[in-house]
Amino acid sequence: MLPPMPGSGLAHSTVSPVSHDLPRALSPGSLVKSSRARYLFAVIALAGLYWGAAELGYAIEFSGPVAAIVWLPVGVGITFLYLGGMSLWPGVVIGDLLANDYNTLPLGSALGQTVGNTLEVVVATLLMHRLVRRGSPLNSISGLAGMLIAIAVGTAVSATVGALSLQLGDVIPLSAAASTWRTWWLGDASGALIIVPLAIAWHRPPPREWWTGRRLELTLMLIAVAGLSELGLRTEQPLSYLVFPALIWAALRFGQRGATLAIAVATGFTVWETTHYVGPFVYDSITRSVLVTQLFIAVSAISTLCLAVVVSEREAFAEGLRASRARIVEAADTERRRLEHNLHDGAQQRLTALTVRLGLATERVLEHPEIARYVLADAEGELAIAIDELRDLAHGIHPTLLTQTGLANAIRDLAERSAVPVRLIQLPPTRVDDAAEATAYYVVAESLANAQKYSRASRVDIRAALTPGLLHILVADDGIGGADESAGTGLQGLRDRVEAIGGSFGVESSASAGTRIAAVIPATRLLS
Repeated sequence: MLPPMPGSGLAHSTVSPVSHDLPRALSPGSLVKSSRARYLFAVIALAGLYWGAAELGYAIEFSGPVAAIVWLPVGVGITFLYLGGMSLWPGVVIGDLLANDYNTLPLGSALGQTVGNTLEVVVATLLMHRLVRRGSPLNSISGLAGMLIAIAVGTAVSATVGALSLQLGDVIPLSAAASTWRTWWLGDASGALIIVPLAIAWHRPPPREWWTGRRLELTLMLIAVAGLSELGLRTEQPLSYLVFPALIWAALRFGQRGATLAIAVATGFTVWETTHYVGPFVYDSITRSVLVTQLFIAVSAISTLCLAVVVSEREAFAEGLRASRARIVEAADTERRRLEHNLHDGAQQRLTALTVRLGLATERVLEHPEIARYVLADAEGELAIAIDELRDLAHGIHPTLLTQTGLANAIRDLAERSAVPVRLIQLPPTRVDDAAEATAYYVVAESLANAQKYSRASRVDIRAALTPGLLHILVADDGIGGADESAGTGLQGLRDRVEAIGGSFGVESSASAGTRIAAVIPATRLLS
């Protein structure tokens, strides 16, 4: 039997930032004391939950006769640091020192495990912050992939340091190092796969509408997960995968929250039955039992999370599409009113006045034919002004240069008229369909206008590259950054315009690297 193997794991407790809207009676000293008190409470809570999760594993033999099938504390540590801040790492150290079994481990091996388990949590959390730049890891496939990579790398650190500590302390022979490392790594990774997504999905209570009309279905889903898990694990027959339809139900109907809850229930049944020598994962070899159980937990968790994330992406896309359509309708209505206003106050008024003047002039010409040429010349001038106003109005709707000569020349014209120096890195060698060219033109024009107004840039780079079926647009400046789609700078309108024809749009903006606006637009190359 392998010794219990501490790892890292659950819980959410954030150290709230100090509010700037505090009563005047609170002095700076009291604010510091309050912040310190919250920090100490969070560290103590982390240490207590970490230790409690370890003791739970020992008590119900998650880390008993068949070694560390699932090490829950890893999820506690990662979640606390990810949601509450990296400064809470002392709680992991304290919790792990309390969780060590000093009766069965040499002091050096126990301390080595603590070092490895602390590094595990810190490395995994740092990688999650690095790989999941925006939003929750459960909101996108890329976010989920980043979380899985972070967990895999972090738990590998603990497994390496821990196995080495056990070997140096003569707890395990060299021949058992590989199997110990594998068991340790999969046990910690399984614990993180259960706790971290569960805590991230539930650290904020779901909105009231999430529960509306779904309580009965949620109850039935959890009963199905529990029932099918028990049915599949109460026999030595290969029926353990009967739980998958219920897990799919949870992911499809209840998204992240339902999926993570179902995974926790199914994993609980799996580990309980296996540690009590019941079910299809029990073999004469303890190592084999542990491996098969851990792989089942990992496969079921990752599969269910992937499906839940795909559902979340589709729901977010649908919501974004609804909002985009509403904004497009509103923008179209606003533009229609602008055109009506411009036509009414400009060319229409001038043409109406010209009509009246020509009618009056007709009567005068009949009486005084010699003034006809003066009347006609005056009418010609008024008509020319009206034509110029209509031309300017039409130019605002769609640039003439773009229509006549194509995107490359239109971008060159924008660059020549720019107040900020522009470097044209690449332009499309041929023309593409009108929709793609118009969309690309407005992306470049709006991005360049924003750079001139807000970025304080010394240079703007523009790249328009054509690949089979796609037009890639990049506008990058070396300014102060700070571009925000919600700030009313027109970026949200660009996103709507690009996504309306099936493209993708992204903005990266920071003080150190300026602003990069990229769009990928479906395009059909025109034959020259």
